[in-house]
Amino acid sequence: MQSFIQDVVQDVLKHNSNIANTIFILPSKRAGVFLKKAVSKSLTKTILAPEIYSIEDFIEKVSNLVTANTTTQLFELYNAYLSVGDYEKESFDSFLKWGQILLQDFNEVDRYLVDATALYQNVAAIQEVNHWSLNSDKSEIIENYLHFWRHLEEIYTKFNNNLIQKGLGHQGLIYKTSVSQLSGYLESNSKKHIFLGFNALNTAESILIQTILEKTDAAIYWDIDPYFLKDNIHDAGYFMRQYQKTWNVLKDKPLAGLTNYYNSEKHIEIIGVPKNVSQVNYVGDILNHIQSNAPETLQNSAIVLGNEELLNPLLNSIPDHIPATNITMGQKLESTTLASFFINLIEFHEQKTDRGWFYKHLLNLLTHSYTVILFDANEVSTHQLISKIKLNNWTYINHGQINALLPEHATVSLLFEEISNDPNKLLENFLALITSMRSIEAVKQNSLLLEQLYKFYTLFNQLKDLCNNFTYINNLKSLKHLFKQLLSSETLDFQGNPIEGIQIMGMLESRLLDFETIIITSVNEGVLPSGKSNNSFIPFDLKTKNGLPTYKEKDAVYTYHFYRLLQRAKNVYILYNTEPDALEGGERSRLITQLL
Repeated sequence: MQSFIQDVVQDVLKHNSNIANTIFILPSKRAGVFLKKAVSKSLTKTILAPEIYSIEDFIEKVSNLVTANTTTQLFELYNAYLSVGDYEKESFDSFLKWGQILLQDFNEVDRYLVDATALYQNVAAIQEVNHWSLNSDKSEIIENYLHFWRHLEEIYTKFNNNLIQKGLGHQGLIYKTSVSQLSGYLESNSKKHIFLGFNALNTAESILIQTILEKTDAAIYWDIDPYFLKDNIHDAGYFMRQYQKTWNVLKDKPLAGLTNYYNSEKHIEIIGVPKNVSQVNYVGDILNHIQSNAPETLQNSAIVLGNEELLNPLLNSIPDHIPATNITMGQKLESTTLASFFINLIEFHEQKTDRGWFYKHLLNLLTHSYTVILFDANEVSTHQLISKIKLNNWTYINHGQINALLPEHATVSLLFEEISNDPNKLLENFLALITSMRSIEAVKQNSLLLEQLYKFYTLFNQLKDLCNNFTYINNLKSLKHLFKQLLSSETLDFQGNPIEGIQIMGMLESRLLDFETIIITSVNEGVLPSGKSNNSFIPFDLKTKNGLPTYKEKDAVYTYHFYRLLQRAKNVYILYNTEPDALEGGERSRLITQLL
């Protein structure tokens, strides 16, 4: 099987012998590794490697701004919110509940180059019409509510200006800035730009690529089968049909990169399995079967997880005799047991009253697996402690009662130390607990747990700096909300050889990559595609009018990724959950129905 990347490299070399003077721009960093390999295999002499960028890195280079991390963005956004208007402001922990949604909206507005003034005036007008009071005299609560919407545009402007002054930007601001900086970049760069494998582009990307194609000797290759382009209602070709109609550089010209693979003969199995864990167990059976009958095909295989939460159970289901696997996706920190331990501990101290801790809250902490590990290392039995609490029939347990049950200078006493609602003190205890846990023999032998502990150690140090620099995080409630926000965006990255063995990835990591054997899990409605979710302050009608993406475009993106995976594949296994529920997705996906 000839992959799309190999096709592009051969075509580029045919028309341009000096490939060192080329800049390749791809949808993701992951594909860059495979591109380098394809280039090195196609060359007969040693040359300087061409420049290879993901689209985000390329746009950052053009804009001359540096991407601010999510935490910095949240704090800068709160600063902007506080400095605008004289109405009553919400506390930092209340702001954290909706601040992330506002950030996403600002991001979208800038990436799609929308006129923010007109948009936020419309949003404020809609809220004015929609507010719940019919009285002409508005109460203070309603006035504060409407003030926020009236000042949204001002918050947006202040937030962007503050970031630019520091040479920083959120993703949308960087995209918006790159459009104005593009002419300067092109004057100082004479290399040939080659774009490959793109599908859904935002307005800034679209303008950037069109301008480079029109003004320089550049090329673009599309990774799609004509089958989807010719079908006017097939979502997989939705975006490319739009570009063919609207881009001057593409009008009346054939698209480069098209190949007829989709209609070639394939072995496709659609398998319904009850519940998520059964799906990953079935994946283990499929791998066993392939290893027994055609082990050489495992070298060009991928497992694509529709639901990325299944990574941990999947790793435990892969047979031991499988020679090599490579994880190209990060493990979400929020789904680790260690995350639940620290959240549990914050809540435990948050729940303390003047009488001490309610016994149920204490038992909840004592039965956690990592509490048991810590107690065992200090030669204290949690079972005996729980028995003592129950025998004495203690409803509330104070600090002194617990300490009396623990040996002197035991590390576990850090779990129960008096915090007095001080986030700094609790973070210091967390850092001390991690240091202590790392020296436990059972933990030393678990490399994944050691890596998780290191990640949490850096996370708590980051939180400690934030507590020292900002006065907003002044209680455990604020700390808990911020910690949860950070957890949701942090991942534990695996290192491996991306060229070798079975690739385990999420749907977005599969962009531009081709495999002969594909196993896709969780192909259910609400997972693939992800369905209707409107995490935004901008109403649907306004999004449509201003060209902002809605769930319809999101569905088209996932449809494209799904069918693109099938194009060059020879063996395809599609698994779905036959027991749908609200959390694990709905019925069998429409993508399966289309295939059938």
